Amino acid sequence: MRREERRMPEIIYAAAPGASNGSATAPASSGWGSLLFMLIFFIAIFYFLIILPQRRREKQFQQMLSQLKRGDTVVTIGGIVGKVIDIKKDTVKIKTANATELEITKRAISTVIKEKNQEG
Repeated sequence: MRREERRMPEIIYAAAPGASNGSATAPASSGWGSLLFMLIFFIAIFYFLIILPQRRREKQFQQMLSQLKRGDTVVTIGGIVGKVIDIKKDTVKIKTANATELEITKRAISTVIKEKNQEG
């Protein structure tokens, strides 16, 4: 019997243009540069989408509280509507019904309702 020799197909590996025969890894500086760029990019997005709008809302809230005066109608975060009868350092006393008075913290005020002057 004749012994047949099996021939394995030859595989040709092509390297990228400019690649050397030595190390096949990319330079480390390009990896760190892109990582640093992405990190700065995500921090900027985080700042403009989360931190900046929160600061604006806080500024508007502080302005609303500083303009609060007796006689203003307020809505609390719990949905209670009342008229301001007394303002202290950290609290506000509101009158809600005929004779019901509540003392709430200023942080519990959600909105101030400005009533239009009725003519006639």
